[in-house]
Amino acid sequence: MGQFREALTDADREWIQRQKVIFLATAPRGGGGHVNASPKGYDTLRVLGDRRIVMLDGRGSGCETIAHLRENGRITIMLCAFEGPPRIMRLFGRGTVHEPGSPGFDELFKAHFAADWRDADRFKLVRSIIDVQVELVGQSCGFGVPLLEYKEDRPTLVNYAKSKSTAELAQKRTRDNTLSIDGIPSLLDGTDPGAALLRRRAAAAADAMLPWIGGAALGIALALGATRCLASK
Repeated sequence: MGQFREALTDADREWIQRQKVIFLATAPRGGGGHVNASPKGYDTLRVLGDRRIVMLDGRGSGCETIAHLRENGRITIMLCAFEGPPRIMRLFGRGTVHEPGSPGFDELFKAHFAADWRDADRFKLVRSIIDVQVELVGQSCGFGVPLLEYKEDRPTLVNYAKSKSTAELAQKRTRDNTLSIDGIPSLLDGTDPGAALLRRRAAAAADAMLPWIGGAALGIALALGATRCLASK
C-alpha cells in the first residue's frame, strides 16, 4: 500500500541525494497535448528542505519540462531504488525555472552548485535551474523495479557542450528549445516563439502537401505510360 505525507523526512532527504537517476513528469494545461517524462543524470539534484528540491537543468534536444512549467507549473519528480531495499518515491509539486543571469539562478547556483559546476567548459552545459516546491510526498514498494549497478556518468553531454562555442549553443537553443512539441513556448532567453511557430506551420504545410504531390506525380507517370503504350501500337 502506498504512503503519503506532506513533507520529506530527514531519511527521505538522505536517500534522495544518493540516487543517480531521477525522472521528471510534466504536461500541458487542460486535456490536450502530450505528457512528458524526462530522465536526468549527473550530480544535479539538491534537497534544500523538507518541501524544496532544486535541479540543475542541462541543455537538451527539447524543452518540454521548461515549457510546461512556465505554462502551468505542475511537476512530479520520481525516484527509484535500483540498489538496496526497494523503494519508489514521487514528489508532487510546482516548479519555477531560473535562467543564468537571473537573481534566482545566481543565488542558487552559488550556494549549491558552484563547487562542482563552476568550470567554464562544464558550465556551458547548464541551461537553467528548476526550483520545485513539494506539495505531497508519495512512497510505494518498488518491488517490480530491477536491481541495477551504477557504473559511471556518461561524459557525452558534457563533452558536447565543451566542443561548441557559446554562439553555437545559442543557435541550438533557438532552433531546438523554443517550442514544446505541442507549440508551447519555453520563453528561454534568446528564443523567438513567433518565428519558430511560423517555421513549424510551414513545415506542417509542406508535409501535408507531400501526399498530394506524390499522387499527382503518380498520375502524371501513369498518363505518360499510357500515352507511350498507345503510341507504340
